[in-house]
Amino acid sequence: MSKTIFRELLDKEASPALGCTEPMMFALAGAITRKHAPGKVLRVDMVGCGLMVTGVQAVGIPNTGGKTGAFLSSAVGIVNGDAEACKEVLHNIRPEDVVAAEELIQNAEFTLDMDNSTGKQVYFKLTLTTDEHVATVIFEDEHHTWTYLEADGKVLVDNRKPAGEMLIPANDVDWDVFTIENIYNWCKTADISEFGRAKEAVEMNTKVATDGLENPRGIQTARILRKNVESGFVAEDEITHVLMWGTAGADARMGGSDYPTMVSTASGNQGLMVVMAPWASSQYRKMSAEDGYRAVAFALLMNTFMKYASKEYVYMPPTCSCATTSAPAAAAGVAFLHGLTPQQINDMLCTAQVQMAGVVCDGAKPSCATRMYVALFGSLQAMMMAKEGIRATNVEGFVHNDLKVTLENLYRLQHDVLHNKVDAILWDIVKEQKVIH
Repeated sequence: MSKTIFRELLDKEASPALGCTEPMMFALAGAITRKHAPGKVLRVDMVGCGLMVTGVQAVGIPNTGGKTGAFLSSAVGIVNGDAEACKEVLHNIRPEDVVAAEELIQNAEFTLDMDNSTGKQVYFKLTLTTDEHVATVIFEDEHHTWTYLEADGKVLVDNRKPAGEMLIPANDVDWDVFTIENIYNWCKTADISEFGRAKEAVEMNTKVATDGLENPRGIQTARILRKNVESGFVAEDEITHVLMWGTAGADARMGGSDYPTMVSTASGNQGLMVVMAPWASSQYRKMSAEDGYRAVAFALLMNTFMKYASKEYVYMPPTCSCATTSAPAAAAGVAFLHGLTPQQINDMLCTAQVQMAGVVCDGAKPSCATRMYVALFGSLQAMMMAKEGIRATNVEGFVHNDLKVTLENLYRLQHDVLHNKVDAILWDIVKEQKVIH
């Protein structure tokens, strides 16, 4: 494996998507099944793993004015979703489509339940029943990958694999090549032409972050921070600038922003933070665009490095990867601009794991932005500590002196303690709170 692995991973793990991944997947499932089941809709039956069915409840659906829910996500997909657009399935939803989708929910039966028995970290099944046809689609491993499609009892696609053969990208990389030092050196020395994906990510995600700052999207973490800067309560310094731009996009996206996002390892929130935090740092420091793009590429690749170390949890772990990987990766991009060495970056990333590693993922929601803010602040503190030669060491809990081993220890906590248990409890809570819709 040559050093082109870095360019390959940038292209593979950074890609555009519209809306939070859960509403997108529900809408895409609706759009796909509708192509094979015309007629009057009678039923829409949905079942998915824990974080799919909880994560779709609270985040805004693009082009709906911030409306939420599993039923509406699938319904707008059925009404006018563009299945060919895949992760941008919601791009052509109009106000009249939203009205039609809400009427559909009133006139047909919609059901939603959890199924964690598959062992898949990403699993979702939707069956559309009309007065003429029945169609079923199943998504596995990734939010945009459907592995099974059936229409009127005829199997059209069946690429399902048992849980033991699920997609684990970590198995396909050479970890002797894919190291912090090699990522760092490539981002420092590769020709600027290699960083087109980073430039595209900055252009795309700046629009989303601006939406989060200019409009009352989501929980408004970044807008409130900016308001307090303007009042003089918070200093207008580099850290504040990084925090504001690093979290504004998550506010927007969780609030249903109509702009597409450049995701990182299947997560739009992570893509927004790892792109905008180092870019904001470069802008504050008045560095060149080239310096900024190199730092963004480094942050994107470090997020991939840490996510791949999660093994089968790469795309949907039981812990909050927005906090445990994207916030430290974003801070690593800032550290890259500040001249920290690969060893110092290893140290800061190990220290950053201490604060948020035990935080469970309780689904996508507006408050993800606030959690990401807290994690990014702590990661920047770890950066400042590493610059002074201070770090958490391997006598402190699960932390090891080497980042990859630290993440392997975290994997053991996820696999042996949290796997499936968190989701089951969360689904019970969601049902108790009567917020399923």
